[in-house]
Amino acid sequence: MYENIAENLRYLRASRDPVYSQREIAKRLHVSKSTYARYERGELIPPLWFLHQVAVFYGVSVGVLLSKELGKA
Repeated sequence: MYENIAENLRYLRASRDPVYSQREIAKRLHVSKSTYARYERGELIPPLWFLHQVAVFYGVSVGVLLSKELGKA
């Protein structure tokens, strides 16, 4: 399940037009760039408050972030 979160964070960021950098997304979601990068690499499990912010930012549900790989949907 946690691998899906990292994959989904990468997919959602890359699917934006224009594509945001990790630094831009981190700033918009109120975390440091290094923390955000660790979330995307799957090295750190994001807290629920962060997943909620991601869901609101991208217009998806937290359940979707947790349950499936968006890039393979």
